[in-house]
Amino acid sequence: MRLFVAILLSLLLPGTGQFVNGQRWKGVLFVALDILFIILKYTVSLIPMYLLYIVVLVDVIIVGIQIIKGKREVPSGKRYLVEVIVATIIAVALTWAVDAGMERLTRVSLDPLDAKMSKEEKQKMKEEAEAYLKEKYGKEFYVDQIKYIRQISVYTMQGHLKNDKDSSFVVEKEKGKFTDGYFFYKLSVEGREEIQPHVERIFKPMMNWDSKVMVTDQVEERFAGQDITYPELRQETDGFKQKVKVNVPVALSEQNKAEEMKKVYQMVEHFNQNKIDASLKIYYYDPSLKDEKGVDQVDFTNRKYGEYITAILEVNKAAQIRSEQDLESSVIYK
Repeated sequence: MRLFVAILLSLLLPGTGQFVNGQRWKGVLFVALDILFIILKYTVSLIPMYLLYIVVLVDVIIVGIQIIKGKREVPSGKRYLVEVIVATIIAVALTWAVDAGMERLTRVSLDPLDAKMSKEEKQKMKEEAEAYLKEKYGKEFYVDQIKYIRQISVYTMQGHLKNDKDSSFVVEKEKGKFTDGYFFYKLSVEGREEIQPHVERIFKPMMNWDSKVMVTDQVEERFAGQDITYPELRQETDGFKQKVKVNVPVALSEQNKAEEMKKVYQMVEHFNQNKIDASLKIYYYDPSLKDEKGVDQVDFTNRKYGEYITAILEVNKAAQIRSEQDLESSVIYK
């Protein structure tokens, strides 16, 4: 009966089974370790807690068997019973308080502070962000969706030109300094518009495509406030990169590879002739995805239809491609 009670209490709270077996200080040690591992459970890993339960149960069973066989003194008496009850109650109270406190602390630390920002605080941040954008770009902007992320101490918000709600980009404030993505958005729009006729002419049939322009921090700092166009930027610096992705409903094979490489090379030539430092990634999907499933577009950030991919062609730097044959080594068949 004693062994059963010790095992049961150990499963409920490590260390209490040792109190039942008369091992006062070992029980205190295990309770202290339990409190420590509760903290680790919420901050690092559950593994130490699992290991503690194993060690405690093994110890309880070994000592309990030794007591049954008469190899250890049998703890008894009213004082012993009171000590077990009081120690167990104290241990339960301590561990419960620590567990509840850590759970509450973790939940608070993972929640954004947005709900706790007053209207006045949001309005002040909005005005500061809009003033920053106007000073940087000389244009009128509108900022909303203001949030404060407690974990990283950063304010995040969405901005757009006052007369163009589609020109959405992220604005952040960290350690008193604003940063924004408008310059990248502007260049990406211009870059897409420039190559759109060529992409739509070359890649037939096509599902959807995407293009983004990135620049170095130095280039942004130098040119962001100059209202410079993407073609003009390319004449001034090479600190940029245009990343183009295309989804096509074509099952790439040895039979049609030459034809498809000819298409890709036309796009590469356009990049090189216009001094566009570009990367190009093409996903070749089984036509059944479009013809039978009716899927016209595939999100580039979510490979939901990965099982339909027949091949991927990836060119990291268009300027390094000199012929259609150079493209063949860039193809990965699935």
